[in-house]
Formats: sequence, structure tokens, C-alpha cells
Amino acid sequence: MADPRTRGAIAADYQRARETGDAAAMHRFQNEEACLVLLTVLERLAADRASFVHDVAFKGGILMAGELRSPRASRDIDATSGVERRVDRIVAELRRAGRVFGLRQDGEAERTPGGTIVRLRFESLTDAGSAKIELSVRENLVFAVREAFFDVSDLGIAPFFVPALAKAELVAEKIRALVQRAQPRDLFDLRLYLVDSGWHLDPAELRKAVDAKLALTRHKRWRGGLWRTHLAEIEAIYAETMADWVDPVHLPPFNQLVDEVARGLKQLRLD
Repeated sequence: MADPRTRGAIAADYQRARETGDAAAMHRFQNEEACLVLLTVLERLAADRASFVHDVAFKGGILMAGELRSPRASRDIDATSGVERRVDRIVAELRRAGRVFGLRQDGEAERTPGGTIVRLRFESLTDAGSAKIELSVRENLVFAVREAFFDVSDLGIAPFFVPALAKAELVAEKIRALVQRAQPRDLFDLRLYLVDSGWHLDPAELRKAVDAKLALTRHKRWRGGLWRTHLAEIEAIYAETMADWVDPVHLPPFNQLVDEVARGLKQLRLD
């Protein structure tokens, strides 16, 4: 078994990138360190049955990093709750679990139309040390929650379970994001869900979830080819943008990415 990927190893790689002036690699290792810190904190919180992590559903990049071992690092904890949560209690839990990293709140919590964003700082080995947690509120959450298994032993972290959004909900949210904006990570993440995850999704259930997401946008409902709306813009910034988050060794060529997403959507009767 290979040695766990530690913060020390990440810091050493960061210093080498700094010495050679590789800005993209420097950003990538900073993001990797933040992701490792957040996963470690989540593991400690998951061991406490009274923690807030058992009363929310995780989604987004940290879920992909933990459950699916995505090569894209995440410096955000993104979760949804069925009711409002006290931010001060959540921050107190995070500080206790992240004491070894000097984890703390950075500034006032930011209220958004959908919930709350709390920015975090930690003592970094890569000249960075920023992360955030975003907690949104969704009243019907109880109908879309499952248990997600985080096998992160390759990082020296004990495996653990956390509640997560249903798979169809996650894919539908990512499709909506891809339709609405030109962010390369959305296409990359959608491929992870459709190809690498091994998930078996019900086409009818997924279509219902996608239409529900799009009903709140100008598109109103799904139609074939809608996911291609921003592909030209995404292609123009794909390699440069993703280099900050994914080792180029693990970054598929853009055309391959598009072909695999198209194939996955066709199999699910969405294209």
C-alpha cells in the first residue's frame, strides 16, 4: 500500500512548484491542502453522533472528493439542511474539530437568498489557508437524503459516513449548473457522475429532477442539446482553469470529455 498523502507531502510539492514558478501547480496544491483539512475535520465530526453533520445533506465538491475520490480538489463544504441551523454552533464544532489546523471563522457570516456562507481560515503549509462552508435550507430535504461512504484512507483519514443528497438530485443540480454558466468544472464533474461513479440512475427519476431544477430558470424544462449551450466558452478556458484544481495527468482532453458526457446523457434519455 502506498504511503498516505500528507500535508507535509503536499507542502513539499508546493515548494517545488514555487521554485519553478508553476503558478497553476501552486494553486492546485493549495486547493489540495484545503481539501485534506476539510475531509479530516469532517471525519472527526462524523464520529460525534451529536454533530450538525448528521442533520444536513452534503453535496458539491467535498462530496465528490470524499465519496467518489474525484481528482478535483475542493476547498468548500457544501450542505443542505431541512431547517435553519445556528451558525455559531456550527462554527464552534468546526473550530473544535479543526483545532490542530487552527481552523477558525474569517469575518462575519454572509446571508444569501438560499442560506448562509461562512468563510474559514486555517494555518497553512502552502501560503494559503482559506476555505468556506455554505449551508442552504430546503424544506423537503427529508425525501432526498442517503448515506455516503467516504473512503479516504489514502489520505491517512479513517473511512466514515455522512448524509448526502440523492444521486439523481446531485446530477440534476450539476446539469442545471452546466446549462446556466460557462464553468469548466461543471462539465468535468458531470462526467464524474455519469462515467466514473458507477451509479445506476433511473432515467425517469432523473428527468423529473432535471425538469424541477430547470423550472426555476429561464429554460423552464429540459430539451435535448441544452447542456451544450456554453461548450464553446468552456472549451476556451478549460485547460487553464482546470489546471488550478486537477493534475493535468488526470484531466481528460476536452473533446473526450464532451463525447463521454454526451454518451452518458444519451443512455439516460436526456440527449
